[in-house]
Amino acid sequence: MKTVTLVSVFFMIVFTASLASAQTASIVKPYDTVEIEKFTVGNGVEFPAKDLEELMGYLVLNFNKSKRFNQVFLSTDAASSSAPVRRVKISGEVTQYSKGNRAARYLIGLGAGRTKLVAGIKVKDAETGEVLMEQKVDGHVYGGLFGGETDQAKGGLSSEIIKTMTKKGLASKTRKAK
Repeated sequence: MKTVTLVSVFFMIVFTASLASAQTASIVKPYDTVEIEKFTVGNGVEFPAKDLEELMGYLVLNFNKSKRFNQVFLSTDAASSSAPVRRVKISGEVTQYSKGNRAARYLIGLGAGRTKLVAGIKVKDAETGEVLMEQKVDGHVYGGLFGGETDQAKGGLSSEIIKTMTKKGLASKTRKAK
């Protein structure tokens, strides 16, 4: 009987402590401004400079198209000097790239000729430097009209970042009117 009472008291204490910590946990407010730093390319990864520039353009384009942010810009843009202090900075490193083969995607399908782009990304609070999110994201092309465009992998990677940020509360869950 004493054992049952002790176990009951223990679980009540744990339950009460977990409720208290849940109530005091900070609630993340979505960010309205995104600054994207130029991604780097990992050692041994063959990702041409032209493709890296296109990737940066896709990131800005897709973040703006998502309508989850008021302002999106590259760190090298003039907007970075007048941006609000409360913003997130996104940086990344391309860790894997396979251009794939459009003809194989079209003629064979079933994943043959797949394009794959993988990047390790970090999302930080620009003011504090606190890492808010860190993970690998990927974009890929399995097929599409006439085998699909290789560039769709760049758009897929940016969409994956936006989805993950939204799930974690770093981006608005509703689209903003622009």
